[in-house]
Amino acid sequence: MGRRILLVDDNPQYRSAVTRNLTLQEYFVIEAEDSIEGMEKIQTDDPQVIITDLDMRTHDEGLQFILDVKKRYPHLPVIMISAVGTFDEGALARQYGATFVLSKSRIDAEIDTLYQRLNRIYSILDQIDKLNDTVEKLLGAENASQDKIRNQLEMMLRDDYLDAGLKSKVYELIDKLDQSAASSKSWMSDLDETSVLSGVKQELPDIGALDAESKTMLAVAESMQQSGSAATLSVARNVSFSYSFAVENEVKLRIGKKINRLLSEANINQLADQLYDSSLRNLDLFFNQYLIRMVQQFNLELNSDITRQVMERIIKHCGKYKPDGLKALGVIVFAWGRNHSFSNRKGAIEIKNPLGIKGLSDEEVTQLSSLLILLQHLRNPYIHPEFNEHEKTESVRKTALSCLSLVSRIV
Repeated sequence: MGRRILLVDDNPQYRSAVTRNLTLQEYFVIEAEDSIEGMEKIQTDDPQVIITDLDMRTHDEGLQFILDVKKRYPHLPVIMISAVGTFDEGALARQYGATFVLSKSRIDAEIDTLYQRLNRIYSILDQIDKLNDTVEKLLGAENASQDKIRNQLEMMLRDDYLDAGLKSKVYELIDKLDQSAASSKSWMSDLDETSVLSGVKQELPDIGALDAESKTMLAVAESMQQSGSAATLSVARNVSFSYSFAVENEVKLRIGKKINRLLSEANINQLADQLYDSSLRNLDLFFNQYLIRMVQQFNLELNSDITRQVMERIIKHCGKYKPDGLKALGVIVFAWGRNHSFSNRKGAIEIKNPLGIKGLSDEEVTQLSSLLILLQHLRNPYIHPEFNEHEKTESVRKTALSCLSLVSRIV
C-alpha cells in the first residue's frame, strides 16, 4: 500500500477532491469523516501521516484529535488543514504537535508546499527505517563504527524541519547506541547505596531480590532525583536512563534467556505469522482487533504500530534479532509471555505463554508490557514536551518502580 495517508474531514466532497489529488501524487489515502473514525483507521490501517480538518462535529475537534493522536501515537506526523481556523488555533495545533498548518482558502496556492512537506516526511521515514537496521547491526560494535551513525542522527535532530514525532524516532535510535551510563559514574564514587535505597523499600518491598547492578543504577537515579538537579535536561536524561537501565537489566536477567531461546526456535516465524499478515505487511486483522480491544479495556501504552514494527523485525532477523529497547521487550512480553486467545478466519488462535513467564498473573504480565513501553516513551524528550524535566523524571521514577515491583516477582 505504499505511502499511506489518513485524511480526516467531515466534508465528503472535499475528502474526495483531496484524495484524488494525493492519489495522483502516488499516495494511498485512507478516509475518515471525524476523529472517532480517524482513531479507528489509525488502529486498523496503520497510516504513516495524518491530514486533519479543524472544524468537524465541533469547532475545534481537529485540535482535540491532534492531542489524542500524539498521546497514543507520538511518532505520527499530523498536518492540519482548516477553513475557519484562526491564528491562535494554528499556533495551538503546532503546540499540540502538528507538523504543518495550512488554510483551506490557500490550498491551491500552497498545494506544492504540502506535497514538498509530505515528500520530506516520507523521505525521512525511509531514512530512519534504514538507519534502524544499521543501528541494530552496530550494537556491540566498536565505538568508531557507532560514532559515524550517531553523528548522522544528531544532525537530523538539529533539522528545524523535523517535527517532534520524527525527532522522537531519531532520538530512540541514538538512545539505542547509548547503552552505557558513563555520564552517571561521577555519582557512584561516593554513593551510599544502602542509605539512598532505604527510602524506596516502602514502594518496592522486594528490592532485596533485585540484581546488584539493578540496585546500583536505581540508587544512582534516586540520588540524582533527590538532589533536585533533574530540572536540567542533561541530568534529567541521566536520571531517566538510570531508572530505565535498572528496569531493562532486571527484565533481561529474569527473562532474557527465555526470549533468546524463543526467538531462536525453528517455529518462531510460525508464532509470528499468527500475529502478522505478510501479504498485507501489517498485523493480522483479527489479532489487531484483539489488540485494540485490549488497549481500550486496560488503557495500555501498546499500539498497533509498535507491535507491527517488532513483529517485522522478528520475522526478518529471527534468532539474530536483539530486543534491546524497552518497547521491543514490552511487545514480546505482551505477545508471548501470557495465556491469551483470539479468533481469525481459521478458527481460534491460542497462545499459551511460550516464554514461560512464572510468578505473575496474565493481567500483571499485560500491565508489565504496557509499563515497559511507557517507560521508554517517558524518557524521550520529544514526547510530551508539555511536561518539564522534573515532571518527566517523576513519571519515569513512578513507572520504573512499578515495573521493578512486577519484575522482581518473576521466577
